[in-house]
Amino acid sequence: MSVENEYKYTRRADTDAYALIDRLESFLVENNVPFKRKSRVAVDSYFDSEDLDLFKADCCLRRKVSSKGKIKLTVKRPISKEDGLMSREEIEEQSDGSISEVLRFGRLHFPDIELGEEPVLIIECERIAFEYLDGSGLKLSFDTVEYVRPQGPEGYFEIELESMNDCECRDFDSLGVVRFIRDELGFEPATDSKYRRGMTTCIHQD
Repeated sequence: MSVENEYKYTRRADTDAYALIDRLESFLVENNVPFKRKSRVAVDSYFDSEDLDLFKADCCLRRKVSSKGKIKLTVKRPISKEDGLMSREEIEEQSDGSISEVLRFGRLHFPDIELGEEPVLIIECERIAFEYLDGSGLKLSFDTVEYVRPQGPEGYFEIELESMNDCECRDFDSLGVVRFIRDELGFEPATDSKYRRGMTTCIHQD
């Protein structure tokens, strides 16, 4: 188990994603931040009960199928949301991706919830991530997110500033990257997960 601590920022997908990514990368270079750039595309399927018990509890059960050929199951539970910082418990394991394995993993962590065999939400996500190599344990990720829906996809951009090592709040933004994300790139703070945002969007539009 690990603890995921992150700030999230979102904006409409109404401009060129790669132009924004280039500006974000230039900011890191100009501020002498050593980093490793990684990219991947993934399809995330979220599972829940008929009554959406996980959604209501701000938890999630996710199957991620990556373009790298890996399949990973993830459970997330909320810890806190303070001053825009989301902290969540995260448990992951590699999988063959079968429904039987998804349900086994889900029942292990949510034994009192009757999980359905069909995903309640599917998201396609292209991620460009910049992993800091300065010892801070930080990662800055740019996601192009699309919800897969019968009436057609709906998308947005999301930037995550994330630490998996219990980094304190003040350590996240010593460079002023948050100001850059908000003022220069036009993103707004968000405290909803992709699952919560997607389900809320779909429920309101149904």
